[in-house]
Amino acid sequence: MKYLILSRSRITDTILARNGFKRIKRFKTAVKTIFLSSFFENEVSFTVDELFNKSKLVKGLNFEMLLTAQEVYEEISSCNKENLQNAVNSILKKINKKYKSSNRTLIVDGTPADVDVNFRSKKITKKSLEEKDYKWSWGTALGNYLGFKITLVLDYDTKMPVLFLLSSGSPHDTKMVPKILKELKRRKLIHIGDKLLFDRGYYSYYNYKIALKIYKVIPLILVKGELNRKKINSIFSYPLDYFYNKRDTKRFKREYGMIVNELMAYLSNRKVIKFQRSYIEDYFKFIKEGLGFKHMHRYTYDSMYKATSLIVLLSGIIIRLCVDTKEDFQKLSESRYSRTLKILKIIMYL
Repeated sequence: MKYLILSRSRITDTILARNGFKRIKRFKTAVKTIFLSSFFENEVSFTVDELFNKSKLVKGLNFEMLLTAQEVYEEISSCNKENLQNAVNSILKKINKKYKSSNRTLIVDGTPADVDVNFRSKKITKKSLEEKDYKWSWGTALGNYLGFKITLVLDYDTKMPVLFLLSSGSPHDTKMVPKILKELKRRKLIHIGDKLLFDRGYYSYYNYKIALKIYKVIPLILVKGELNRKKINSIFSYPLDYFYNKRDTKRFKREYGMIVNELMAYLSNRKVIKFQRSYIEDYFKFIKEGLGFKHMHRYTYDSMYKATSLIVLLSGIIIRLCVDTKEDFQKLSESRYSRTLKILKIIMYL
């Protein structure tokens, strides 16, 4: 199919069934309703009312059944968040026209997930938040806010999301690198020699060390000033386990040397790293301004996790249909380019 989109294809039904979804038709109806709400930045209740009152809209958008707002929320809340993310990842991988399993360049960055609590009219203390999933946080653009933090990994070649991590509060970026690498490795999303682009907030010599020696990937982390090459060279000694098996020592040393040489070559060209990293900033702007991620009224970890999974899925499909060049991405993030009839076909054939 031209669009490879969801419901008319048995592939999607198979993916959902494989991940433990039983009432697939109801679940896809709930997802379609939420997609419509996010796409037009409306409340789910308003979208449901419009569907129930306008039969032409139901027919035009190919709804086989309708759910009330309460049923939509119940359908999403009853699913397992890990199963949902696994299904989202599988669907995005299926529709990814340029997917490759090795020699990838991945872009990593974090963004605030504001739950939109008005803390200016009422004092909210840390003690009052002890039983809440959301916490006091700080973001460069927002300042202090209440909510979560999303760390997202974007594929540079396809511009599509491949992984996200949700954190309560706002943990420091340097502490997120080991978690990101561990999850990417667990999901088999990184291989030897892959490049990961990080902002300067992730900068730490320890992060260089674990990326190179444990995961054997190239960490391209921007620094505020000049890179201390002497200090960074001191961590490039061969890992001890390379010498356990003498037969493979030469191969291990050759692979490790190639990774280190490529890292040093990239770190000498900061402009390339900055240009490639700019795509993820466009992506964040797109989901916040175009898909309603700017203020998320989700107050538990599970509900925020599921809402983020669905927005990541919708954004990935839109990018698959509309983005080929950086100019396309900028149009998507800076205008109402996303409000096109072409993208509505995503929902019509879901």
